[in-house]
Amino acid sequence: MKEKARPRLRGHFPLFPVLLALSAWFPLQGGAEENCLWMNAATAGGLLGGAASMSVVRVSPKSANIHAANAISGAGPTSADPDSIKYSGNGIDDSDCTFTRHSGSMTGELRIEVRTMNDPAREFSNFAARCDPHGTALNAIGNEASECAVDGKAGENTEQVVGRVRDRAFVIRLRVSGPSMPPELLREKVRKAAEIVSGNLF
Repeated sequence: MKEKARPRLRGHFPLFPVLLALSAWFPLQGGAEENCLWMNAATAGGLLGGAASMSVVRVSPKSANIHAANAISGAGPTSADPDSIKYSGNGIDDSDCTFTRHSGSMTGELRIEVRTMNDPAREFSNFAARCDPHGTALNAIGNEASECAVDGKAGENTEQVVGRVRDRAFVIRLRVSGPSMPPELLREKVRKAAEIVSGNLF
């Protein structure tokens, strides 16, 4: 006796493809929160000499239309979609990005802070004071940028760049502990980081 064909239910889909799609989507959603707008981990790792871990802290997060950092820009990731109506000013979250690399007895850390200023002419002096009066002016990086060494613990060498792009101040600090890195190389690396960040802030 021939078995009757079971009726098919309309609107029902196989479960496995749906679960597969969801499993691919959720990790992407979780990772989006750990995106640094000013530099990606690969670029930071290049400055630190190897693969680096990343942490991002949003400061007073705003509901902006932010796009993930990418590698289209020749200097590194672009910070956001320039066509977005919320691209400039307070539309993008201020944030702190920290990239860390451990290799044997050496530890390297690159920290990027970005803050929006309501009154740049008045407020930027507080940021510039981090390098005054011994800072070296960097005319080709953003506006009013300067670079200086920072006193730290024994066995640590730290260089930082402070600058701004219009109403956004940035502070970039590169710290290396363990085997000594020549000061001129440390300065070169922190200046390169500043070029990338300021380029992505424009």
